[in-house]
Amino acid sequence: MNSTTEKLIERASQLLTKGQSVASTRFNDSSENVIAPDEVNSPLFHEWKNNSQNFILLVCGESSPYYKNFVEGVKSARPSDVDHGIGILKALREDLELGYLTRVRDLVSAEIFTDFIEMAQHLLENSYKDSAASLVGAVLENGLRQIAQKNNIDVKSGDDIGSLNTKLADKEIYNRLLQKQVQAWKAIRDSADHGKFEDYKTEDVKAMLEGVQRFLTENL
Repeated sequence: MNSTTEKLIERASQLLTKGQSVASTRFNDSSENVIAPDEVNSPLFHEWKNNSQNFILLVCGESSPYYKNFVEGVKSARPSDVDHGIGILKALREDLELGYLTRVRDLVSAEIFTDFIEMAQHLLENSYKDSAASLVGAVLENGLRQIAQKNNIDVKSGDDIGSLNTKLADKEIYNRLLQKQVQAWKAIRDSADHGKFEDYKTEDVKAMLEGVQRFLTENL
């Protein structure tokens, strides 16, 4: 199990514990003349509710059943709403432990992507512009592949930056201006891979690194 998933499971457990603490504040303000429903501490409830809702949104996305059920079922500072939320968090934690959530794989991919970007940055800072260009190109190609798969675009093993870029632009995943920019990054990567090191400068690789990082952050 990778570190990202472990952190998410740990956070789910923390929110479960917090939810159980909220449930333990149950009280009833009924009087001789008025019968009131059971309630829980309102400030604690809303703090837990917001923490949990944001967590589920991050892990599962807005369109997931987990998120929709939580938003619809956890509204008021009442024991039944807390129990409903705890049940959702338990199910989510179990699916995290069993590796059933595809969005978590996207988060893990993002963590790996960040590691490679940092490696390229280190190479560039130490005057290895050619190795940095090649590495950023590999990160770009892998990222384009993931973007295509995410958008249900057919990807073949032989696809490279050029073909993936064409497929994504043709499907209007991004505009033609971005398509041209991706092609420019491809040209730098190709020059690095084919030993044409004089075709580009350190400044070009630096701009490529920053641009690819921004591009993938916005599209992955």
